[in-house]
Amino acid sequence: MNKLLKLIFCMTIVSVVAACGDSSSSAKQVGVNSSHVIEGTVTDRDELIVSGKIVAKDKNGATIATAEPDQEAHYSIALPPGSAYPVTLEIAVDKNTLLEAVVMDSALAMQDISTMSTLVVESARNLGGLTKQNMAQAAINAIRQNKKSSGKGTSTGFKGDPTKQYGGWH
Repeated sequence: MNKLLKLIFCMTIVSVVAACGDSSSSAKQVGVNSSHVIEGTVTDRDELIVSGKIVAKDKNGATIATAEPDQEAHYSIALPPGSAYPVTLEIAVDKNTLLEAVVMDSALAMQDISTMSTLVVESARNLGGLTKQNMAQAAINAIRQNKKSSGKGTSTGFKGDPTKQYGGWH
C-alpha cells in the first residue's frame, strides 16, 4: 500500500474512533456566537490536492466561507455562526472534476474531501437529497461498492462514522 493510502487509512481510523465519543465536544466551537471550524484533507484518488479553493455552501446554496488546502493537502475552514446545515464543501480539481463533502451539523469537526466523499454526496442526491437518512444510506452503499471494486474491506478516503455523522445508529 503506498504512503498516501496508508495515511488516509490511518486518518479514517482516527476519525471513526473520535466519532464514537461525545459529539458535543468534538466540534471546534467555543460558544453560541463562535464559528464552527471544519478540518480535513483533500485527495483525488491517490493524489493530495494542494491547490484550489474550497467553497462552503449552506443548505440554500449560498457561499458562506472559503479556504485553501496547504502543501500537505490539509484545510481548515471556519463556518459562520448560524450557518444553515447541511453545508456542502466543494473544490474544483480541474475543469471536469468537482470534489464534494457534506457537513450535516455543527457536531462534526473533521471531514475529508475526496472521491469517496463525492460518491457519497452524489448518491445521497440520487436517493432524494442531502438528508441524514440519505447520507447514511449513501455512505453505507459507497463503502460496500468500494469493497466490491477493490476486493478489500477498506473505506479509504471516507472520513467519519456514517452511522453517527449522518444520524443513524451507533
